[in-house]
Amino acid sequence: MTLEHYCALFTKLTRAPGLMWGDETRKRAPHKPLLLLAVMDLVARGVLSSRFISVTGELVELNELFTGYWRSIVPVTQTSSIAFPFSRLHTEPFWKLVPFPEHEITRPIINSISSISQLRNVAMGAEIDEALFVHMSSAGGRKALAAALLLSCFSESGQRAVCEQASINGEAFRYSRMLEEAAHSQRAAEPVFPEEYKAAARDQGFRRAIVLNYDHRCALCGTRIVTSEGHTAVDAAHIVPWSVSQNDDIRNGMALCKLCHWGFDEGLMGVSDAYAVIISRQVAQTHNTAGALLNLADRSILGPQDKALWPHQDHLGWHRATFRL
Repeated sequence: MTLEHYCALFTKLTRAPGLMWGDETRKRAPHKPLLLLAVMDLVARGVLSSRFISVTGELVELNELFTGYWRSIVPVTQTSSIAFPFSRLHTEPFWKLVPFPEHEITRPIINSISSISQLRNVAMGAEIDEALFVHMSSAGGRKALAAALLLSCFSESGQRAVCEQASINGEAFRYSRMLEEAAHSQRAAEPVFPEEYKAAARDQGFRRAIVLNYDHRCALCGTRIVTSEGHTAVDAAHIVPWSVSQNDDIRNGMALCKLCHWGFDEGLMGVSDAYAVIISRQVAQTHNTAGALLNLADRSILGPQDKALWPHQDHLGWHRATFRL
């Protein structure tokens, strides 16, 4: 099928009307076009290399992209699960859910899916047309397909908001890759902060670089929880705070769960020159109930598989000296 054929299909997406959808989305549900834009971002990144989209493999990063687009165009009071458009696109001629062997996906089943857990119970993933994937794999094809979605599904102000988010997504990915390359090329703990990147792209890119390289696992306590909706328990934490260093070097960061992030920023936790967890004596003070935190003392941290991306001792040393650990 030609690129023009798929552009025409993209302009005719079935989208439910509703009073909750504003002028930006032409008063129709924006789920399907936003998911398709996120899919094309994933193809552009090289993360999606085949026409099959797994509900376990690529879904976490795909969900983050979809959520970014959603927040750019939909009021904060309205939420959505990526499972909704992922399943409802089955009604379009270019997207098919792949059921488990000897199972069938019917319209009532599709209409009952509202969460990733429900989606994973009925499908292994989705397949898009092979010809469509070929068009998505070229920059020109993605540009034409995105234009078809923007013009048909969004008002002028909506188009600007979605395009701005698409720009941030692209910059964030390039920034995350640049951070990885810089960490491999720099032996000294030199600041990494290219001013040409937007603040939102830097934040998103730093987070991507840290969370993915730490595999969503807290460096200090080892907690790794990724919900069915793709939400992770860890933050991308700076060792020397951004307000002090303006340094996004991956080696100036760690993936930390919410409690360890707070404890580290408060100086209640640190990392030794042997990469072991330090617990401040303040944690065991009278009236504190530290729970399992005390058991983390002297335990080796859990860093990225790539040793070049582990925290730099200059940054960890600054943290120990600042909080007298």
